[in-house]
Amino acid sequence: MEAYSVEGTLQETSNLEIHPTPANDSRDATTLDDPESLKRTSIAPLHTVFTKPQRVFISIMITLASVVSPLSGQIYFPAIPDIAKDYNTTTGRINLTITSYMILQGIAPTIMGTFGDTTGRRPAYLLTFTIYLAANIGLATQRSYAALLVLRCLQSAGSSGTIALGYGVISDIATPAERGKYLGPVAAGIMLAPTLGPTIGGLLAQYLGWRYIFWFLTIISGGYLFVYALFMPETSREIVGDGSIPPSNWWVKSPFQYWEARQEKKRAIREGRGAEIEEKEKKARELAKKTKFQLPNPLSSIAILREKDALIVICIISLGMFTMIAMLASMPTLFGEAYGFSTFKIGLCYIPVGVSAIFAAFLNGKLMDWNYRRWAKKLNVPVERKRGSDLRHFPIERVRLQPVLIFAPLIVATYIPFGWVMQKRVNLVVPLILEFITAYCQVSCSNSLSSLLVDLFPEKPSTVSAASNLVRCLVAGAGTAVIAYMLTSMGWGWCYTLLGLVYLLGQSLLWIEYNKGMGWRTERREREEARMEQEAEKESS
Repeated sequence: MEAYSVEGTLQETSNLEIHPTPANDSRDATTLDDPESLKRTSIAPLHTVFTKPQRVFISIMITLASVVSPLSGQIYFPAIPDIAKDYNTTTGRINLTITSYMILQGIAPTIMGTFGDTTGRRPAYLLTFTIYLAANIGLATQRSYAALLVLRCLQSAGSSGTIALGYGVISDIATPAERGKYLGPVAAGIMLAPTLGPTIGGLLAQYLGWRYIFWFLTIISGGYLFVYALFMPETSREIVGDGSIPPSNWWVKSPFQYWEARQEKKRAIREGRGAEIEEKEKKARELAKKTKFQLPNPLSSIAILREKDALIVICIISLGMFTMIAMLASMPTLFGEAYGFSTFKIGLCYIPVGVSAIFAAFLNGKLMDWNYRRWAKKLNVPVERKRGSDLRHFPIERVRLQPVLIFAPLIVATYIPFGWVMQKRVNLVVPLILEFITAYCQVSCSNSLSSLLVDLFPEKPSTVSAASNLVRCLVAGAGTAVIAYMLTSMGWGWCYTLLGLVYLLGQSLLWIEYNKGMGWRTERREREEARMEQEAEKESS
């Protein structure tokens, strides 16, 4: 087994400030039971001061926000014939609104992701949900095809950035040792929404009319925006550090955060800790100078694709999404023709996918965290749940990819037979089991790979997630466009065989990243350190 050095970490952390933590948070700090571990833990920088209930609340809010984009895309499908009839046009023209939605779904996160990394998570979320809310109201009241097309683009632009922003928030509040359990629900929500969307949309369109689809989205987005604006704290480490520094700029501070800071200041003055509050306010002003309101730059997301490790991981994520979306898009045709199911019964066939996504989110999160602890114990590295972990000499690529190397082949083993059992019209239980296993493995792989992306670029998690979302949406859109033609021209069995083999071929990239990823990460860090030294020399001269 190749050995990895963890020397040099003490030198890097010796000058870092130690933030006081509440006594009841001590149960969250798990370290290896040896003197070196204890020494390292005592000086390691605190990753977050958010308590466990606060982190659970933040995670719930982020998960709900991440559901919005895929839900809005899929909930629209059952209403397409009704909308075409109302506007006296063809379904092909209405389908253009789906194409435009998917295009913006890929582009918008490249803007909002970088905006969230540079200006703050709260401003980015408030902006996206305000746009989304306004678009839904417009869609529910508009009376022309042109307005429908434009507002669907606006709706997509408002909702699509939430996924990239969500990964950024999780990196703010969770260390690599426990990131799996926080990313799991986000990944589950992304997969669960496409399975629930058509059912909800179909019921609303059938019993209330298609406009109530958008009124439904207006209600849930308005309620979410109200709660978020009042209670959601800013988490960006560029603005609040580990969460102990209250933001100074009004646009990043929630009313609850403002009230909480005032109460803490009053208590500190009464207890004679006024100097501590002044120091925090000074740090907040210093951070605010570095993070002034900036216009987003989408090119920074695209530039990440020049990094070899990021490109490989994003390609694997996109291939997985291509195969999964192709399956979901073809299910109405397959189950309708094979078993003569109605639209409602076809919707029920999506339930195994949603259930498996929920199971995968939580079980794979635990598996990821367990594998991290296993490697940490092997390399004699402390498992830090509350304090920051130095991953420079830690093989995080191998830690995250090992579960993927198990689940990825299982996807192929269940994906290829799915097409053949549908073609042979076998018992319904068989394809439902196959789609359950395929979806479980796909969500597990996506969860692990997305976590690896955040680990590779901890300083700009939303930006790298936006780059992943851009490629994933474009590839998934291609899958949706070609699957119907492939099923017709190749036959169901051979269509799924070809797609499965393409995904199997793409798995070779996993081994390249597994063996060379850490070296690429080291080279990138050295380039960045050299660049910073050159800039420092220019400033001093």
